[in-house]
Amino acid sequence: MAVMHSTYSARHSGLAPRIKKQLNLALLYTVLILGGVIMCFPFVWMILTSFKTYGEAIATPPTFFPKEWGLRLAILGRVVGMFPGVLVAFLVWMGLGIVLARRIPQAKARGLALAIHLVLFFLLGNLGFLGEARLGKLWEEALTRQGVTLPSFWANYVEAWGRAPFGYYFRNSFIVSILTPLLIVLTSAPAAYAFARLRFPGREALFMLYLATMMVPSEVVLIPNFITISQLGWKNTYAALIIPFAANAMSIFFLRQFFRSVPNDLYDAAIIDGCGHTRFLISIAMPLAQPAVVSTGMFNFLGAWNALLWPLLVTDKATMRPISLGLAAFSTEAGMQANLYMAAATFTIVPILLLFLLVQRQFIEGIARSGIK
Repeated sequence: MAVMHSTYSARHSGLAPRIKKQLNLALLYTVLILGGVIMCFPFVWMILTSFKTYGEAIATPPTFFPKEWGLRLAILGRVVGMFPGVLVAFLVWMGLGIVLARRIPQAKARGLALAIHLVLFFLLGNLGFLGEARLGKLWEEALTRQGVTLPSFWANYVEAWGRAPFGYYFRNSFIVSILTPLLIVLTSAPAAYAFARLRFPGREALFMLYLATMMVPSEVVLIPNFITISQLGWKNTYAALIIPFAANAMSIFFLRQFFRSVPNDLYDAAIIDGCGHTRFLISIAMPLAQPAVVSTGMFNFLGAWNALLWPLLVTDKATMRPISLGLAAFSTEAGMQANLYMAAATFTIVPILLLFLLVQRQFIEGIARSGIK
């Protein structure tokens, strides 16, 4: 009886920690899911509002989904009923895409290939050689039979793009947001390497002085920088948007943390082979620091893309506005039509999302290995 009691107690004492662990995991995942929903909700709301009419966008109480979507789904069901071959072709096409995507080892590349395969279905389905069987033609025929008239699905985006010179805005932002990180890496990498690997008098004091500049609010230097830019005649030029930000202490600190993690044995072996500091930095340290360099470039790309106050001071021509300043001006010029403003805001964040998806692994690895919390 005592043996049975001890066996029962041991069994239950082993079960309790397992249940406790499962409950903790369930609680953790619940909190993470709720946090993710809360973080993503503004973006989802922005995208949904970009497809609404002006009346729906300002309606009280607000509507979550555009009313037009329900009608479009109903029409789509009728299209499938009228032309069942379209559904069969879609299923066969996506089945082929899944088979091809499964041959790709990386999950990210697999998802991207499947998305491209889906887009190709609609592109090929609207080519001229299909004649009356084009997807667009079949959709129009279904609308005609139902006696329904619908605007273009992308009408808000087309109208928002036409209300302001977004082509100039994107051009300016791409030029500034690409050149600024490149210059920052070119200036920060040698400085970070010097602070991490070289020994010279006053190194730590000089590095602390660099870090102290991070505590100076950016608004304090706006007027001196503006006076300098004006005296140089750089107003309404790319130089005014790029040169003042061609170096910063944060990037130096970020790269320094990574260069300090490079093993000394690797440097000693390079010295034995006749490698100097410059060659070691270019040929060995920089390739090893690729995650940190990508993270540094990503941070500074976002900073340049979202810059508003400085471009507002040094540009007064619409053709020189970057995207953030152009979007702020659009909110006034478009009369603050919420649906158009949300459409404009949606296509301005697409480059940032694509960039993050492309460099996500290097970005996370760079932050983890550089010691930034």
